[in-house]
Amino acid sequence: MVRNYKRKTDRGGWSEEEMKLAIQEVLDGKKGYKSASKAYNVPQTTLERKVNQARKRDNNILQVKVPLGPITTVFSEKEEQILVTYLKEMEGRLFGLSTSEFQKLAYELAVRNYKQHKFNGLKEKAGKNWLRGFLNRQPDLSLRKPENTSAARAGFNRVSFGKYWLCRSGR
Repeated sequence: MVRNYKRKTDRGGWSEEEMKLAIQEVLDGKKGYKSASKAYNVPQTTLERKVNQARKRDNNILQVKVPLGPITTVFSEKEEQILVTYLKEMEGRLFGLSTSEFQKLAYELAVRNYKQHKFNGLKEKAGKNWLRGFLNRQPDLSLRKPENTSAARAGFNRVSFGKYWLCRSGR
């Protein structure tokens, strides 16, 4: 599997919003295919195909952008942001996850949410390529082997424990 793919064409590089606007212009009869494709900088043949699909659905525009090729991400952008938030929260609680633990977490999440995936069912964890792609999509995140933190460094000592215990017990 290619890990650092560099795109060679601009196929599918048009904006989804511009395509929707161009489709609406053609459906309303305000512009033709050629002028709408030039005005909104979208391919004319793609515009024609999308307009025909919309006409078959009674001028209803549903899905404009489709993925190129068979490979898609397992989780949506929103779900990946939830994973990132979870990882940062666990790190803030001094319970950082290792890469192996995170791969197992991703596998469990995919299975429980009935997501289509190509993760290893025997090891029950996501693969290294998925992990690398996830980390590339989340540049503010880096997973490392968690280090032990002393209780004193975490701010947990006799004085703070005594204050905590007094507050909890109501004394």
